[in-house]
Amino acid sequence: MLATLLCACAPPVDGPPAVVVRDSAGTAIVESFRPAWGDSTRWRIDPDPLIDLAESGTGDPHNFYGVRSMRRLSTGSLVVANRGSNEIRMFSADGVFVRSAGGDGQGPGEFTNLQQIVLAGDSIIAEDIRARVTLFGPDLEHIRTLQLDDYVRGLRYLGSGTMVVQAVLHFPELYGLVRYPEALLLYDLEGTRRDSIGSTPGAESYVTEILSGTPLFAKRALVETHGGRIYAGASDDMQIEELDSRGETVRILRIPDFPLSLTAVQVETERRARLDIPLPQGVTSLPPHLVEALENMPSPESRPAYRTLRVDPTGAIWLGPFLESSEAGGPEDWQVLDADGVWLGSVEIPADFRVMDVGIDEILGVWTDALDVQHPQVRRLSRDGVYSVDR
Repeated sequence: MLATLLCACAPPVDGPPAVVVRDSAGTAIVESFRPAWGDSTRWRIDPDPLIDLAESGTGDPHNFYGVRSMRRLSTGSLVVANRGSNEIRMFSADGVFVRSAGGDGQGPGEFTNLQQIVLAGDSIIAEDIRARVTLFGPDLEHIRTLQLDDYVRGLRYLGSGTMVVQAVLHFPELYGLVRYPEALLLYDLEGTRRDSIGSTPGAESYVTEILSGTPLFAKRALVETHGGRIYAGASDDMQIEELDSRGETVRILRIPDFPLSLTAVQVETERRARLDIPLPQGVTSLPPHLVEALENMPSPESRPAYRTLRVDPTGAIWLGPFLESSEAGGPEDWQVLDADGVWLGSVEIPADFRVMDVGIDEILGVWTDALDVQHPQVRRLSRDGVYSVDR
């Protein structure tokens, strides 16, 4: 099998291959050295929305603040997690408000700080702060509320009644730039922990004796699921690992030498931006210990490879770029790998549009206008062109 792969990846006479596929102890490694699309973009997102839930009706259900998630059910209905009201709102396929669930509180079906929603078929799993999870039916009827272990984040539905989460189980007493490993834990939909199937490097923090904060260009591990598989990336470089439901690595997908270097100017611009923030009324300056911590934060030499990881229904992997607050605001180039792990190229995401989910022919997300009003939208995704690569 290895010999076959090596032959298939032999360089053509006119240059090296675009993609090399090899086997390492039973794990397939797919390395893409240049995008299959070349300099062209084959997939496009329309600038005008098909649906804008902030404009498809009137009244409170169409006013949004702090939108955390947006998903489409198989029925065509759209569901939105609105943190501002701690509600899950359901709309018809064409944007008509249907019903809502949740609200502020700690009772069954209520939230104190709604984090996200994910789909388990057409049921909805809602993650609240402090590892409190609520399961709703397709019509937003409350089914049950679960309490998972502390320090859980990144909940995803793996399939077959199983959820996978990232959780910090141990906080060693460290100072400076630290990264606490996160365990990958499996739970059933009753809230029972089934197994621990591995770990990720976790998220970087900057810790002093009096505070803990997010460092400049902080790296963090991301997890996504699709088709019973787990996709995990540490964001140190342009690499994603595909795991089976037992946590065994079955594929490694890489884009070697993807440019991630930072200049001293980029780092210091972000440091100054954090020091120059609007202050509350009556406050004239930042606390000295906070200024000292920002001034002493390490200056990284490279940025995280990505901030966002999505897997669409075709199995294509979408990687959103990491941009600090001082860099944000313009269009974003998302890198896309197909279901075989081949790097296709980049897709431009419009300015001020935050991607929530990727479908076959649509993108769900939130556009923020010049008045800082949030617009949950559906935009058309066009997938054009047939590509071929040398392997």
